[in-house]
Amino acid sequence: MLTVISWYAARRSRRQLHEWVARALTDKPTLLAVVSDKYTQEAHVRPFAPVAERFGDRLHVILAAEWEQEDRERDGEVLFRQLGLAPAARHRVLHDEGKGRTGVVLRQKQPVALIELFFEERGFTTLDGRPDPRGDEIRAREDHVVRQLEDLLVRLPPPPPPPPRVLKPGEHDFTPQGICTYCGQGRSTLLACTGTRRDESPKRDRFELIEIE
Repeated sequence: MLTVISWYAARRSRRQLHEWVARALTDKPTLLAVVSDKYTQEAHVRPFAPVAERFGDRLHVILAAEWEQEDRERDGEVLFRQLGLAPAARHRVLHDEGKGRTGVVLRQKQPVALIELFFEERGFTTLDGRPDPRGDEIRAREDHVVRQLEDLLVRLPPPPPPPPRVLKPGEHDFTPQGICTYCGQGRSTLLACTGTRRDESPKRDRFELIEIE
């Protein structure tokens, strides 16, 4: 799955970058990058479009593109700080070295790794109909990104189980056999659970009056 957020679309909607990403982000593994590069067709953006296609539902790819460097640093700083990325990692993600780009891999909306990327836009042919001479090179670089992601997804530990739901006062905690673990009553009971019922007896003051003779 590929989600592309352009600077123009974000400004037109009057939403900030972190708001756009928050709306798109899920608990599934996600590759997120913020770049200043411009493009004309989302399907031609490398390596993001082919990576999203090759991973399918296993990985969500979110690309924020066309952010001028000043806006990229300001808006990206807010975004990655909210996501809990360390300052050194934020600087690396928002500043390019040559043709390299850096993305963040997240799982359950938490950053787990940085990954080296690039940004190219190309079709299968040039304007005069000949095969794009960069094709083999770009495919090799895409394959390298895919291998890095595959290795990372395999090494990621399983997500922790969700925290247990807090029972309401008087609510039973029934086992698969239909017995409440707190009070021992069955599912057919009409009584509130004594184990989770809030204590409604009057509270004493934490201070007592002590008479001194």
